[in-house]
Amino acid sequence: MENERMIHFFGPDGAGKTTQVKILVRFLNNRGMLARGFWVRSPHTLAYVLWRLFIRIGFYRTMWNPFGVGIKIPAVDRNRILRSFWVTTEFFSVLPHVIRARILMSKGYILVSERYLLDTITTVAFFVKDLNFVKGRLARILIRFIPRNAILIFIDADFETILERRTPLFLERMQKASALTRSSNRRQIYGYVQDNVVEPQEFIDFQRKAYKMLAKSLGAFEIYSPDFSVAETFEMILRFLEAN
Repeated sequence: MENERMIHFFGPDGAGKTTQVKILVRFLNNRGMLARGFWVRSPHTLAYVLWRLFIRIGFYRTMWNPFGVGIKIPAVDRNRILRSFWVTTEFFSVLPHVIRARILMSKGYILVSERYLLDTITTVAFFVKDLNFVKGRLARILIRFIPRNAILIFIDADFETILERRTPLFLERMQKASALTRSSNRRQIYGYVQDNVVEPQEFIDFQRKAYKMLAKSLGAFEIYSPDFSVAETFEMILRFLEAN
């Protein structure tokens, strides 16, 4: 529909999407446009509840981030039935968010969305360990829920840059930690850093592959954020929006 206006940011965690979304929403509102951020991350609703249930009963696999913290996700990749179950659950779980987005756009909002359906596609693909899911039939159906005139912006960054942004003193702390053997001391060094929210490289690498496939197939505007400052990135985004 012509009144459905969306600017859809996507890319790996830590690439700089949130920063650009906040700047853009403020910029548009300051110019008299009705804009708001719209954040949707997978797993959603029922899928999220099942995720927590699977973790509680011990049905999970573990990824490890650079700090040695285990990140648990449901082991739904074990067979075809489980994969199909998880894909179906995620599909129906995201539909309320699609409806909410359409309601907001029908009220005249420009939605500056972070993650949204392209995140759903990528995260489902990771959970079921199938990169080809991003090219599959269900992924194509989800993409159709994105407004046809939506502007897609892919912000990318390599894992080393993302890690540095998450923990600016990472290298210094790692050097200190290497001299310690007791885990309690190690925790003391990283205690004021939210090391449990630093993503495993396995996840970031998968995200980047999936998002690059989506960006290429959908003709998204691509920015490699480590090459530019926050201000330069925003200027590039503005020029692209003006041209479109």
